[in-house]
Amino acid sequence: AASEQLEEWSKKINADILKGEEGSDPASIVFKSLDESKLKESKVIIIDTAGRLHTRNDLMDQLGKINRVLKKIDENFPHETIITIDATTGQNALKQVEEFDKYVKISGIILTKYDTSASGGTLISIAEKTKLPIVAIGTGETVNDLDHFDSKRFSKDILEK
Repeated sequence: AASEQLEEWSKKINADILKGEEGSDPASIVFKSLDESKLKESKVIIIDTAGRLHTRNDLMDQLGKINRVLKKIDENFPHETIITIDATTGQNALKQVEEFDKYVKISGIILTKYDTSASGGTLISIAEKTKLPIVAIGTGETVNDLDHFDSKRFSKDILEK
């Protein structure tokens, strides 16, 4: 389902997508994507590793391998590693950030399913403990529902609730 969703989004925003065959090594798909991006002179590559659970060592090891492959190609890769956190997971979100950061150096956070009430506390807790920047907040499922994080607006929303 996630693969089809990514394909749908790539069409909506007119972006190329490269998918591997079911069961393919994720690191080899990343390597192939980088080769293809050089040919097309792409400026941005998004590597989606969705579906990884911080409790599944095999999947986290794959994530570490992807990171090692990127570093072999260019020691400056990846330029950004942004984790997407579902606000409805509550305090478990902090554990996810901490565990993922052990495998790849996280540079920012996107919080989805944000509703300005209970999920606000989750975001405050994560930001305080990790010192990572909040990149964006998602409130729905359309392109327009993903907003850059505005700390002043966020604070105002929290205090008004």
